[in-house]
Amino acid sequence: MATTTTMFLLAVAILLTDRSHALSLDKKPFLRRIRTAIAPFTLPWYEDGLNFSCTGCGKCCKVDGDVWLAPEEVNNIMVHLGYSNNISEKTKDDNESSITNFRKKYIRAEVSPTDGDESQSWMCLKRKEGACIFLDQSGQCSIYAARPVQCKTYPFWPSLLIDQEAWEDEAVLPDNIDIREGTGDRHWCPDQGGCEGIILRKSDDDSEASVDVQDYEESIGSIVDRKEIQLKMKEAARHWKRFPVQEIRESTWYL
Repeated sequence: MATTTTMFLLAVAILLTDRSHALSLDKKPFLRRIRTAIAPFTLPWYEDGLNFSCTGCGKCCKVDGDVWLAPEEVNNIMVHLGYSNNISEKTKDDNESSITNFRKKYIRAEVSPTDGDESQSWMCLKRKEGACIFLDQSGQCSIYAARPVQCKTYPFWPSLLIDQEAWEDEAVLPDNIDIREGTGDRHWCPDQGGCEGIILRKSDDDSEASVDVQDYEESIGSIVDRKEIQLKMKEAARHWKRFPVQEIRESTWYL
């Protein structure tokens, strides 16, 4: 505690000296300037929020990769689809249990706990024509209200927020906008993924951006504040901590 207090007081002293003249001209609140100057108080690089707005393109549902459902997510989706809360209850059409019917239609792999309690299984969703089984004909999520944590927290995953470079690498332009040589921009592809809703620059500050890019950025730009970003990031982090990585590697190597 003494060390932290000392560092805090030192920061105050530095900010009030001639050496901190540049910082003193900063119009940001005083405490915020201190937090910028000293590591223990450092704000995240996205302190001022991030420019993001979901475009509804559905491409995140077409990335080469798997979506694994936690046990409670299985239940939530089943209820959303109209299955009985009682997973052992028979379905009207097939005379089989709700969970068996759900597995047949939507699940391609499953990892159950060693005690055999299938209600605690993690399940991997099937894919259909290179996309998530729940992506409908219009390119929208048919279970949006009950979508998994993996989906609803994207692109605010810890791995994409570790630094600004990781975030910028995830940004892509829509297919109808040409990529200008030397800009570093790219289009979405299944193996690399990417998000069209991430906006990296302010159009009026970027003389190199094409008119198409500027118009696109202005049409979808929306600032997501730090608190919302961190809520989603922490939710994703909690989810990944529970993820049975080793069990999945050992039992679903064939996927």
